[in-house]
Amino acid sequence: MPLGDMRTPLLSNSFDVPEEPLPCDPGNPTVGILGSGDYSRSLAVRLVACGYRVVVGSRNPKHIAIGQFPDGVQLLTQREAMVGTEKVVFAALYPEHYHTLVGLRDVLAGKVLVDVSNATKLNSGEPSNAERLAELFPESRVVKGFNVVSAWALQTGAHDGSRQVKAGVEHSWEEPQVWRSDLYLSSGILGLGVLTLLAITSLPSVGNALSWREFTFVQSGLGYAALTLSIMHTLFFSWDFAFFSFAYPYYMPPTYLLALILPCLVLVGRLFLALPCLAFRLAKIRRGWESPCHHPPQTQEDTANGVLPRDLSGDV
Repeated sequence: MPLGDMRTPLLSNSFDVPEEPLPCDPGNPTVGILGSGDYSRSLAVRLVACGYRVVVGSRNPKHIAIGQFPDGVQLLTQREAMVGTEKVVFAALYPEHYHTLVGLRDVLAGKVLVDVSNATKLNSGEPSNAERLAELFPESRVVKGFNVVSAWALQTGAHDGSRQVKAGVEHSWEEPQVWRSDLYLSSGILGLGVLTLLAITSLPSVGNALSWREFTFVQSGLGYAALTLSIMHTLFFSWDFAFFSFAYPYYMPPTYLLALILPCLVLVGRLFLALPCLAFRLAKIRRGWESPCHHPPQTQEDTANGVLPRDLSGDV
């Protein structure tokens, strides 16, 4: 909750109060606010809209920019403001500035002092901010309130519901877009790095220094990894563009879909060959295995001439 005597406001200086301000009723009491920060300003806007007279007490009222508070709010020193306050005073400043209020005990005696601050630490074992105020001003009635109401809610009022819903919708829309950008960049950078490694190992001086197993792993295993990352990079870039009708103005698929056809076919074919029933047979073929059906049967003449049956199990 923004409190304190801050010169630079976090909220805008335009006071578009949702309701029309009510005319100040002379019978309404004058409400005082200690502090000239964002929360003090928002509280003043709401009180003025409800028809109350408001005085704001600041340590340096001359340093407050013109237009920071709405019309009708008096900006005075802390003592002058408390003298003009009748019953209720809001303490809208940080606890570290409580010592500046010690000299106001006489003018705050018998008045209701509302602490709107929040503690920075929970279950710290130290006295709360309201308890500290009660110790400093024993002749005042210190109460706690408004600490769960934000400055934004005070300034905009109940009519801001649609604006808050819209902000939530925009936030929920922006979060997947952020993830999309992160995944798009990550897959692209990783794919480029793997392709660079493949290019380096293709050099004769580097390839000759690798064993056959290492060279096969780099060219085959990392090659498919680079292909997968490149496909992911393109998919994250296009996202769901292909599912909208405006992506087919001339009844032709988008360019990125055409570019993905061949890489996806290669990847699907590789996954098909990775099935156990095919992978085992391919491993045997790589080791020199040949099918018996591709060779003529052993004849009696071959047996008589001492020709031994061909070893079809492959070279050791």
